[in-house]
Amino acid sequence: MFTLNLKEIFKISDRFKGSYTLQPSDIKLPPEIGEIKKPFKVNVEITKDKEGYRLRMNVEGSVELECSRCLEIFEKEVSQNKTKFLQNVPNEEGVFMLKPKDLEVTFMEEPDIVDIAELVREEIILSIPMKPLCSPNCRGIPEYELGFEEERKEKEHKKQSSFAILKDLLAKKGGK
Repeated sequence: MFTLNLKEIFKISDRFKGSYTLQPSDIKLPPEIGEIKKPFKVNVEITKDKEGYRLRMNVEGSVELECSRCLEIFEKEVSQNKTKFLQNVPNEEGVFMLKPKDLEVTFMEEPDIVDIAELVREEIILSIPMKPLCSPNCRGIPEYELGFEEERKEKEHKKQSSFAILKDLLAKKGGK
């Protein structure tokens, strides 16, 4: 649905611009990564290059993630401006030499066909941290939810009564 035949497009024009609204079902984000509940807005500009195509893409939307500390669900905004170089997959004889500036290369499996939804899914996945946090100062799961509240109270009581041992020793020494 969101695939572009670049060969056909560039027969007509030397530049392509398009705006898309991708629904969560279009992006198909794996559920273990997060959940998309609202549409993503995508602006695309593609120009022909010597060895492929140069794609400029702006992606905006949000993903629901689970905080790795407190396990609460939160919404993370995704706003990416990317420039990628699109190339056809080289045949067995052809080898492409990559320069450092070409590290943002995406190979098209079908010659001159690009799937916008696939590129957006890739950008979303790359923007999600390995350990997502609802906020930088998240304190984690409250102790009472973990069942450690009584243990904590006992430790506090021991801290308060640690000088009681010294008091007892002083009382015994003074009593002699």
